[in-house]
This record gives sequence, structure tokens and C-alpha cells, in this order.
Amino acid sequence: MLVMLLCVTSIFAQFPDRVGMPGSDAIPADQMGLKWGISCQIQPGFVSIANQSAGTVDREGVHTVLGMADFEVMSLGDGGMATIMFAQPIADGPGPDFAIFENSFEDYFLELAFVEVSSDGVHFVRFPATSLTPTEKQIGPFDRIPDVRKLNNLAGKYRGGYGTPFDLSELKDSIGIDIQSITHVRVVDVIGSIDPRFASYDAQGAIINDPWPTPFPTCGFDLDAIAVINEKVRMEETIQVAPNPVHASADGITRVIAGLQECDLYTVQGVWVSKVENGIISTSDLSAGLYMLKGIAQGNVHTGTVMILR
Repeated sequence: MLVMLLCVTSIFAQFPDRVGMPGSDAIPADQMGLKWGISCQIQPGFVSIANQSAGTVDREGVHTVLGMADFEVMSLGDGGMATIMFAQPIADGPGPDFAIFENSFEDYFLELAFVEVSSDGVHFVRFPATSLTPTEKQIGPFDRIPDVRKLNNLAGKYRGGYGTPFDLSELKDSIGIDIQSITHVRVVDVIGSIDPRFASYDAQGAIINDPWPTPFPTCGFDLDAIAVINEKVRMEETIQVAPNPVHASADGITRVIAGLQECDLYTVQGVWVSKVENGIISTSDLSAGLYMLKGIAQGNVHTGTVMILR
């Protein structure tokens, strides 16, 4: 009886449906109020986990995953991972707290990934993923996942332009993280092989079947962006910059004098420009205009502006 019950549960268990269908929880990239990742670290995976002599995927283009989802992506490769940081921590709030965007061109050709979170960049906790996709036959490189309603807590469930949501309340009993202060989100490519030598497994120990093998330079999960829905509220302080405005030259620099040693420089449209390290901004390659500074120190957000003249 127990075996029969488990089989029935596996057949009929359903999670939210594809984009546009009743019950879908997909997050559109143009939803109002979304904030985006500002920094990323990549650990590239193999072009083919079954043929590791082919090497790993290219690490170039890491900055394509920062800012708003725009179909410019970083391919992680078989088993590769990307860790995204944010201007302010993510906090558990009403409904989903963040969403992860992939670039699938349709509703069923999907490449999946596990999702982990951390409050210190060291200790990570993984969302419990579920895949009820049958594993009797391998989904081929250009084949489709038959039913997205059998997937849960796996990034890449929805087509490009729509993010897969994650709710931190699911991890409220986890040890080693503070769900009111998540500073890092890690995306780990699912190796979709049903061969136990290479397979990835969900939280219930089931093999996850998705398009594989994909021995191409752009193989694996294609990370587009991570959007924050619920931010932790922090005090905001002003970064004082001198000189300001600054006249740029071939060796031009301006120094942040508010004691903030590290922050990020953005255009006024919110596009990331560069890191500011040791309190110094290099202006030699900057166009004239107004720029924004943003960083975190002593638990507070610090912002400021600097005008570049030529």
C-alpha cells in the first residue's frame, strides 16, 4: 500500500505551471521594484563532464549576469556555479524573496540549476529541489522537458524573461544562515545525465533529467540575472568625494575620503562601471557625466555621486 501511495504521489504531484498558465508563479523581468545583483564570482564547469579533457567553459562575460535580465548570459558548464552578491542583503518577506532568470527561448527546453543562499559567503544552504521528470529515457541535447509542473525549487524552470521565484521562509529552520540577511545567492548547474556516474540528485534522492549531453562552449545553465524582491532595510549614509567635480585626465583619479575603502561605481541608469578599491576611482577611461557610488560599511548602505568633467 505504501509503495502504491508513493507511486501515485510521484505521478500526480504538481507544482506551478509554465508562464501564462493559471497558477504560474513566474516573475516577469520588468516587474516594478526589482533590484539586481552587483557582483559575481564564477567557478566554471566542464564543457562535458563525461570528457573532462575538453576543459571548462569560458569565464569571459561574467558581468553579463549583473543588472537587469536582458538575455545576455553566462553559461556555467556541467556542474559549474556562480555566486552573486547584492548592494543590500535579501530578507524574508511576503511571498517570494528573489528570482533567478535563465534564457530559454521556449517553455520546455529548460536547463536547470540548484540554488543556495548564504549570510556570510562561506556557509551555504540549498533550497530543497524536486524533479519528478521520468528518468527511464535520457532527455537529449535538443529535447524538451515534458512537464514543468513536476519541477520545484530549480532555477531555469521558466523561459527567458521570466524568473523562477524562491521564498526564504522555506529555509527558516536551517542552521548557519540568517534568512533576514542573505548576502550571497549561489546557482549550481544541474548535470542532467541519468547516468549515475554523472547525475545530479534532488532533495529526495531522485536523478534530475534535463537536456544532456551538451558538449558546447555555451553548455550548462545559462545565468541571465538574479532579481531581489525583498531587501533588508538598512540605514543609508552619504559618501563624500573630493575633488567633486573632478577633471579627468590620462592619469586622472579621485579619492573617496569618507573612510569607505571599497564600493562600486555606476552610471545614473544603474549600469555597473567598476570597482572602487582603496578609496580611489580611476577616471582615465570614463566619459564626462554624473556617476553614482554605492557600498556597504558597518552594516549600512553608503551612496554618493561624483561628476566627471573633460
